[in-house]
Amino acid sequence: MNGPARAASPARSGEAILQTERLSAGYNEEPIVVDFSVSIPSGSITTIIGPNGAGKSTLLRAIYGLNKYFGGSIRYLGQPIERLAPRDRLKLGIGFVPQGRCNFPLMTVRENLELGAYTLPRGEAGGAAERVLAMFPMLSAKLGVLAGNLSGGEQQILETAMVLEAAPRLLLLDEPSLGLSPAMQDQVFETISDLRGRGLTVLVIEQNAHGALEISDYGIVMELGRLFMTGPAKEIIDDPRIRTAYLGAAPA
Repeated sequence: MNGPARAASPARSGEAILQTERLSAGYNEEPIVVDFSVSIPSGSITTIIGPNGAGKSTLLRAIYGLNKYFGGSIRYLGQPIERLAPRDRLKLGIGFVPQGRCNFPLMTVRENLELGAYTLPRGEAGGAAERVLAMFPMLSAKLGVLAGNLSGGEQQILETAMVLEAAPRLLLLDEPSLGLSPAMQDQVFETISDLRGRGLTVLVIEQNAHGALEISDYGIVMELGRLFMTGPAKEIIDDPRIRTAYLGAAPA
């Protein structure tokens, strides 16, 4: 049994911030993610693609500790975390924005940001809100607006800002552009690129595989809960099997 979460030394750019080794995880009696081994470099964007039911969301939830652990290991900055509670993983520096709208629609943007900082010491909450508002100036102009009245893209940015108030080093994003117009998808992808520029590592699931891979450093392809392929994003895009199956290209 792992002990309490301890502060971990930051990884240098390019070093692994997250490693899984033969990770198996799921929900009931059988794992959905099986023997999954991957390494995520610090300071990178990595996109996970695959068909529906491949286990992509299950993998992110396993990294954050939200489902049943069957075996294997998860190491964050060299520290084993597979038996830590989600709150302890958050304290170590892992943030998670789940799929779908996860704000409080009948509360204002300001109130949502106040709730986003609930895990922080009281003296740090105000500074955290100011920091994310500087990152996302659009939110500053809408502090009094109900979150449910924002556009889909604006709500996604608000939800990301709420998680970023805890200053994670690794950000897990599950379908951030789901249901958005092409213009709003572009806005979300620009936001993700900007986060990498600020030193964050981003692990993202996206159905808009081509758009996400274009801004990514690396790609992961999952099939039936297992790793099918991983490598530089450009190699994933150029692979004829992936182009045919996921990127809308006709078979050669």
